[in-house]
Amino acid sequence: MSHYFVPILLVIMLLFGCGKGSDAPKADCAINAGPCVRETVPDGLSVSFDIGPKPVSSMAVLTLSTFLQKKGRTVTDAKVTVDLSMPGMYMGENRVALALTESGRYEGRGILPRCPSGKRLWKAEVMVERPSRPGRTTTASFIFEVKN
Repeated sequence: MSHYFVPILLVIMLLFGCGKGSDAPKADCAINAGPCVRETVPDGLSVSFDIGPKPVSSMAVLTLSTFLQKKGRTVTDAKVTVDLSMPGMYMGENRVALALTESGRYEGRGILPRCPSGKRLWKAEVMVERPSRPGRTTTASFIFEVKN
């Protein structure tokens, strides 16, 4: 009888564990209202992050975009990737490479999986590498909710 306990416990944790917990972070980016902006420290890079179409939903093809500026000038020489994860629940690796589409704007397409428990909190870590800073990555994090 005890050999059934562990698999049942794992299923319960999977179904109810997505983003659960009192120490779970709260959304700091209202992505459905428009882009969110972070100023990175210490390098002073302004990272604007957006997702479309809106409302942002799981299990749909989404366009992720960033607009980069430093000291009021657009940044066009960066390698930009976005790591998408769900706080409190491993949902697999989900990294989207963004390509430069116009002056300072980078875009890529990705999908946010639906959490079995219905939780909707996601984290996007925008990672920027520049030739002027070889081997160093600047990261800006955004925590947001999706519509299921």
